[in-house]
Amino acid sequence: MDDVEDLTAPPPPRPPSSVVLPHRVRAPGDELSSAGASAGGPGSQSIFLKTYGCSHNISDSEHLLGLLTSYGYNIVSHMDDADCVVINSCTVKDPSEAAFINVVNKAKKAGKAVVVSGCVPQADSRHKALAGVSMLGTHQLANAVAVVEESLKGNTVRMLSQRGPLPSLDLPKIRRNPYVEIIPLSTGCLGNCTYCKTKHAR
Repeated sequence: MDDVEDLTAPPPPRPPSSVVLPHRVRAPGDELSSAGASAGGPGSQSIFLKTYGCSHNISDSEHLLGLLTSYGYNIVSHMDDADCVVINSCTVKDPSEAAFINVVNKAKKAGKAVVVSGCVPQADSRHKALAGVSMLGTHQLANAVAVVEESLKGNTVRMLSQRGPLPSLDLPKIRRNPYVEIIPLSTGCLGNCTYCKTKHAR
């Protein structure tokens, strides 16, 4: 991966938890040792990430990739090769939501650990497709590693609080396009559009 940014930056603050996760940085192109992978230790597993929605969601996924890669996880291109499936979801348009539901069901059927992030769990945490899967809210990106770790252990985690500041812009990041940098300039709205669901997620 030639476009890894800030992988040597200090780890983001972790939420209060009894789980202590080591911060591991892997240089681009380095491979984990076979001993570490076979031991199934933290960061030795493979992650498949699927993104739906707007540019803000794409930016969030770039941060998710950066965080997970900086801890040593291997990012794969196919769900079949993954130990954990992370789905960054969109709730604004029905086609995106329907596609996300199909991926969640496929991952569950394959016996994968599943983490759903983005607008669907933030806006509608009681959505029937979210039963039995871990959830990561739009304001909780910095906690992605903790949620993935617990999900791989077989636990179901929900981090959906909107309290506190937005995730820092200096989180580790892997850009989807080497020529395009997505920088979220604002979030939220006045909340005056009665038909809009985005205000519940962002």
